[in-house]
Amino acid sequence: MSNSAKEQEKSYIQERIPSSQKKSWIGVAAIYFGMTAAISSFSAGGGLITGLNLTNSFISAVAGIVLLLLIFFIPLGFIGAREGYNTYLIGEYIFGKKATNLITGLVIAVLPGVGWYAVQVSIAAEAVNQMFTTGNLTNLFIIVLGILFVIPALFGITSMSWLDYISIPAILLITILGFVKVISISSLSDAFAYVPSTNQSIFWGINLIIGASVAGACFSPDYTRWIKGDVKTVTYTGATGIIAPKVALTAVGSMMALTATTIGVDEPWDISQVLAALGLPGLSMILIVLLQWTTTIVAAYSAGIALTKAVGWSRFWWTFIVAIIGVILALFGIIKYFIPFLNILAAFVSPVAAIIITEYFFINKRKLTNKGSFYWPSIIFWFVGGCSAFIIPFFIPAINSFIVSMVGYYLYHKFTSKTKEIVK
Repeated sequence: MSNSAKEQEKSYIQERIPSSQKKSWIGVAAIYFGMTAAISSFSAGGGLITGLNLTNSFISAVAGIVLLLLIFFIPLGFIGAREGYNTYLIGEYIFGKKATNLITGLVIAVLPGVGWYAVQVSIAAEAVNQMFTTGNLTNLFIIVLGILFVIPALFGITSMSWLDYISIPAILLITILGFVKVISISSLSDAFAYVPSTNQSIFWGINLIIGASVAGACFSPDYTRWIKGDVKTVTYTGATGIIAPKVALTAVGSMMALTATTIGVDEPWDISQVLAALGLPGLSMILIVLLQWTTTIVAAYSAGIALTKAVGWSRFWWTFIVAIIGVILALFGIIKYFIPFLNILAAFVSPVAAIIITEYFFINKRKLTNKGSFYWPSIIFWFVGGCSAFIIPFFIPAINSFIVSMVGYYLYHKFTSKTKEIVK
């Protein structure tokens, strides 16, 4: 990335991107393709079969992915594309200048970004350990890969998109290898006859899928701000970058994990264990490392933008610090808490999106207005929505929190506006 390109990207962290600087939607779709079509999708597929049979896993995956696109990516991506602002600048007009550092920055980008960085590096390091050693040097590989992975994110969106273009053939190859291996070990009829040891509902599965990708869908303005501001362009970007890879990898991930559990794997969301149990060649482990790279760079990049917005200083160095914290969490074994981590993300990230969408489309009619330092109605209804995910005992927790925040925030403004009219 040239010095002028880096300076251009740096200058737009705190301001609107002008129309003259917009890029092709294909580059942004490639970034999302690489982020979505990563081993985390295989891991989510593996998580599904801990509580669902294969048919219900497929249904949950497709339903969850479509909901991600329609409810989160397209509305938020449209706001970013139309306004030319990243997620955190948009958040200033929703939660207030100071509050957005906590709500949009910490909840949507920093915590998920650091967490995902740690999880992805853990999986990649385990894959390298499986390839090159008979002992356990996973912690050493976590350190090495954790530092290596962040390099493209340090230099911005152009470097990232080129890496994702390279990764797409790898994604297709590992999906084919996994599917062929599953068929060679057990028949499709055996796979569809599988019954999990614990029974969960399809809604549980949808929530897990949403939790796996909701943060990425919610910081879509960080990337769609670089493309033309119309619904069609945003939809093309999301459909290409999310639906196709996510459906394919989640489905194959479920099948691989299911087969691996029949031969002794007890953590089917750990794709390194699954591939080792299935006896896939060393090439598949190399592909895992490449796929993890495409996801970690997005996590580190968006978290770096959020911290730069909140604290100032340098996006380059904040992105690097995110990687270092991610490495530390990986060394402490964050991957053991993969499914609880997804559930928490689903609960508290979804209502952030709900508040932004309600304010922009239904309260202010596609305008952004100053909210001062702290806008307490949005903060309160975000928190209430997040908590509701753990209280409401039915349907999909992530969607419950979204609906509670959206309805509550909308009704509050309708009630207060009518009250003001009466007073007048």
